[in-house]
Amino acid sequence: MTPEQRQLARDLARQAQADGVQSVHEWLCERTEDELIREEAKRILAHQPTSAESPAVSVPRRPSAVDPMLGLELGGFRIERLIGSGGMGRVYVGTREGQPSRAAVKVLSRGGVTDIAMRRFQQESAILAKLDHPGIARLHASGLHDDGQSTFPWFAMEFIEDGTDLTDWAARQSLPLRGRLELFVRVCDAISHAHAQGVVHRDLKPGNILVDARAQVKVIDFGIARAAQEDSSRFGVRTETGQLVGTLQYMSPEQCLGQRDRIDARTDVYALGMILFELLTETYPYDVRGVPVAEAIQTVSQGRVPDLREALPEAPDALADAVSQCLAKDPGARHADAGALATALRAVLAPKPSTTTAQRPEAAGHRVGAAQAGSRSASRTTPVTASSRPARAAGSSRVMGAVIALLAIALAVAALDVFGVVDVRGLASRLLGR
Repeated sequence: MTPEQRQLARDLARQAQADGVQSVHEWLCERTEDELIREEAKRILAHQPTSAESPAVSVPRRPSAVDPMLGLELGGFRIERLIGSGGMGRVYVGTREGQPSRAAVKVLSRGGVTDIAMRRFQQESAILAKLDHPGIARLHASGLHDDGQSTFPWFAMEFIEDGTDLTDWAARQSLPLRGRLELFVRVCDAISHAHAQGVVHRDLKPGNILVDARAQVKVIDFGIARAAQEDSSRFGVRTETGQLVGTLQYMSPEQCLGQRDRIDARTDVYALGMILFELLTETYPYDVRGVPVAEAIQTVSQGRVPDLREALPEAPDALADAVSQCLAKDPGARHADAGALATALRAVLAPKPSTTTAQRPEAAGHRVGAAQAGSRSASRTTPVTASSRPARAAGSSRVMGAVIALLAIALAVAALDVFGVVDVRGLASRLLGR
């Protein structure tokens, strides 16, 4: 294990402990694909007092009370089990009587009910209510619940059955380059819908783009999304503690530098460029995981981004150019939004014309018709057919024979004249005189 991997494991362990994460294994899988880092983080947590638990590691902890949310009904959904938790709240599986589909029910933790957390939580449900696209997890219901001790918000959204994050799914399916591009265009279409509604996600990453059991793309977690018309100062890039909000590996330079007034759809385009580079190459254009924040910010805002063709030599020039445009440091140089990126990628996928231009059917038909008309016109004058060619040849032979015969007669008469047998001049004079 490298020092960078060990440091990232320590950071993850500290964050899991601070958040009171219960399902450590799932939580770590959402944050890193590196198994060494996950196992090191579990080892660290196993030797620290924490309430976290993992199916892979037995973590000693004090007995805790039964989760009071289990069995509770919120908006007709009965809470079945916990599937995840974090700083903003907890997510449960909920079922509705008489319906086979399940919901993911997100609840703001009692201890996390602050003014800022409440506004963010309510904004997430409000944003989800605006979005209606098959590539975005849908909102089912939302509300406030009073349990007698406190009032907290909740919302129920579409539960993604067997959801696998985008890059993992592509790798498991061994998708070729074209298949990965076609998959990613569908992601762009979903984000384009959000952009058209004035919504900026701000935390796009493979873990927030799932592919379900039917190979349908689903974008999730609009927890730090912002509506374009909102005052940017209400939901700043940094929290009160100075921590970056989002995932540093996929953050744009303007996010890292805290340039709130520059955050718009092009910020999501930058993250999409990072994801696309990773999806196509299974590497990062640059890796700031586990790197100190100051160094990571410098890399993101000033570091050189490699050309896609350096990692993927077979990449078409147009594709490499599209990725480079996404990752431009200046937002003004990027695609305007996810829809513009989708258009650029569809142009890459479009079939290219062959070197010999295919004859258009209508043009071919016109030429055929013209040829047929010409043939009809010719047939009215001198038909040109296979049977007429021998006749012409025979006529030519007869003419040539006549010419030769006349020449022979002329030579014979001249010879008779020379030898005095026939007086040609006298004969001619008598004929002309007559």
